[in-house]
Amino acid sequence: MSNVKSSRQRKMVRFCILVSALTATIAPTDAGSAQDKSKYYSVTHSNEYKINWKAFYDKIDMMTAEVRKKFPHHLDIPYGKDPKQKLDLYLPQKKPSGAPVLVFLHGGAFFEGDRAHYGYAAGPLAKNGVLTVVASYRLAPEFRFPDQPEDVQKVLAWVYRNIGSYGGDPEHIYIAGHSAGAILAAFVAMKTDWLARMSLPADLIKGCVPISANYDLRQRAAVNRKYAPTADIQVEASPIFHIENPPRLTIVALGSLEEKNLLKPSQEFAQKIQGKGGTAEVMVVNDLDHDGIAISLGYEQSKLVQAILNMIKVR
Repeated sequence: MSNVKSSRQRKMVRFCILVSALTATIAPTDAGSAQDKSKYYSVTHSNEYKINWKAFYDKIDMMTAEVRKKFPHHLDIPYGKDPKQKLDLYLPQKKPSGAPVLVFLHGGAFFEGDRAHYGYAAGPLAKNGVLTVVASYRLAPEFRFPDQPEDVQKVLAWVYRNIGSYGGDPEHIYIAGHSAGAILAAFVAMKTDWLARMSLPADLIKGCVPISANYDLRQRAAVNRKYAPTADIQVEASPIFHIENPPRLTIVALGSLEEKNLLKPSQEFAQKIQGKGGTAEVMVVNDLDHDGIAISLGYEQSKLVQAILNMIKVR
């Protein structure tokens, strides 16, 4: 009997291994999953940064996983043909109707990062009835300006034309971004000649929240060179030089631990917007650095999230 039992056990083990192997083969391993952050420059060259970016990505991946457990979502929706031209959509628990929409763009110095990490930013918004679109865009150095802002324009066009089928209101679209994403969000919100070319309303973007950036790319030329390689292109790609038709409200945010490098550029950007007839305010969030202010987007009680919710509610 012991030999028969042993034989059955061996067969069962082999069967389980086979099933496991088949499952691993057919499973959609990359659908909606975080990108391989272990290969990011900020992780492989951690000695060059004062912030622990591996810990940052670990934390927001965990936060994003929690948001996906709580809220309905649709991942990897294409808005173009490139693998990076995809977006993730997060919805409130209750099926929405005519809900406002926030488009969020990740940071990463234009050459790293992915939407898959940043679903956590949708949690507080979904809890308050807001649809959140978290988009990826093509990365440098393979792709350079104007490829990235053109991707964001396509994202916004997709949202305007498709969000109604998900319960969103195409007449109430807002945009936010962190770091490189802030520059892209600000650029498409301020330089608005593309809207007519794409048959979109002139007031498509109702509000903009750029977070933790310098809006004159010449000021960090070495960092931005992969995206905008020459001084002329840096001027062309800088939001501060292309404010045409600013949205109703812009919140230019930064952490207090970033003030040395980013407060003056943020103030100058806000002043330029005001000079063009827009309403803009600078928000400094106490005790937060470049990573902390991004993480704060995942907490409903944070000063920045409350400001975003107030902006969206004041229509």
